[in-house]
Formats: sequence, structure tokens, C-alpha cells
Amino acid sequence: MAGRPYWSGQIRISLVSFAITLRSALKRGSQIPLHEVDRESGERIRHLNVTESGKEVEYSDIIRAYDAGGDRNVLLEPDEIKAIKLPSSDVLDLGAFVAIAAIPVERYERPYFVLPDGKDAEEIYAVIHKALLDEARAGIGQITLRGHEELCALLPAPGGLMLETLRYDRELLDGRDVFPDLGRHKLKSDYVALANQLIEKNAAKPDFSAFHDRYHEALRELIEAKQAHRKPHLPKGGRQPEKVVDFMDALRRSLDKKGGGSVRRQHASARPHRKRRSAR
Repeated sequence: MAGRPYWSGQIRISLVSFAITLRSALKRGSQIPLHEVDRESGERIRHLNVTESGKEVEYSDIIRAYDAGGDRNVLLEPDEIKAIKLPSSDVLDLGAFVAIAAIPVERYERPYFVLPDGKDAEEIYAVIHKALLDEARAGIGQITLRGHEELCALLPAPGGLMLETLRYDRELLDGRDVFPDLGRHKLKSDYVALANQLIEKNAAKPDFSAFHDRYHEALRELIEAKQAHRKPHLPKGGRQPEKVVDFMDALRRSLDKKGGGSVRRQHASARPHRKRRSAR
């Protein structure tokens, strides 16, 4: 069950508006909390706030600063930072609708469930959900959350609407400066054809439940084993991949290999709903 509302307000599309609430789509406590202790006494480690010279500083005397270079800091008082925070707004204006496939995967940041707030909002909520789903589009806008203005996308999910905060341009590297210049390679058509066949052979509907965080499971097993004073049952490492000597031969042998893993096969005409990153 989703937690308490994170935000309540209105979604506005031109002259149409309806009330909604946002709830985080992430589970609390999904990570195993670890803290630092002294090995001998078992006492918790407490970190002191100290300056570079070793002087201990009270929390009330700590302020933020911008490093301007050359040992110069621009000091920012808490009241000054508080003053520039945007006032809360209860309206999310959606001014543009883009193809979901056109949103780069690296934009996605944090997901939220969008729920209709009250009986009056349910019908228009359902209509907007169906329209976005039919068109495979997302509404783009900005929302103020806790004093910060977030770029966001309203997306159709199978059961309802989702809101995903997106990263601004200033937060992202330009992939053209990172990726190699693939255009300089003349691709062999028979290689590409075999690679296409390999991908098509393994096409599947998403079944993310088939994947597990093995580190998380091993850490949980280690903790439980130590509590029970027994030897932990840890998974063995995976088989190392073979060294590829002949790329064409590797493609052909991959196509001849039986079995498609634990994901379900997808019909060729099925349209993927959306793509996800990260998160983050």
C-alpha cells in the first residue's frame, strides 16, 4: 500500500483541471541500514564537526558556502537560502505532450504514483490516462516540491498515471562528448542482420521480478547467519564469459543456443509501454 500523500494539488491541461495526490513509488527501508562501531567495544562511532585546523564547531555555527576558488568562499546564511526557495504551488501545468520514446532514459530521476483526489476527479483522470496511453505520450511540466522547482513528466502506466521527476539540461553530460564516434566504422550488413535476429529471438515482455539484487540477498544472509551463529550460505560467482575470437561465429552460436532465459516472450506487434533508467 502506498504511503501518505507527498503532494496534493491540481493538474491543469489548458482549461481542464482535476485534483490529484502524489505518493512515492519507492519502498521505504529497501536498503539494509549499516552503521559504524568500534570493533573492540561495539560502541557507535559519532563523527564530530571540525574545521580543517581541528577546531570543533557547534552545529548552529555551521553555514553553507560556495567555493569561488583561490581559498575564497561565498558565505550563504540559512535565512538567505530559505528566502530564495519557491513558495508552494498546488498546480501542475502541463504545456507540452511528447512521445514517451522521445524522453531520453537518462532524464528519469524519481517516480511517483498519481492518484485522483476525490470522486469528482476520477472520470477526467481516467480519460486523461486513456488518452496518454493510446497516444504513447507524456505531459511535460514543472512542479514545486519542498521549495524546489522540478521538471517532470506525467506518464501513463498500465494501472494509472505516474509522475517522474526529470533531470535538467545542466545536470547531464552531452553524450556526444562521451560516446565514441561510431559513425567512423563501416558496419558489415551480415553482422547487423545476425545481431537483429539475436535480439528478436530474445524479445520479451518485461519481467523484472526475475532479477534479484544478489548483493542485498547475500548481505541479509550474512547478517542472519551471524545472528544464528552459523556459516552463511552465500551464492557462488557467475561463470566468466568466453573470450570472443570470431564475432560472426559467436553471433551464429548465440542464435543456435536454445532457451530464452526467464523472461516471457513478447509478440512482435506488441508496443512497449515505456522505458525506465535508475534510478538514480
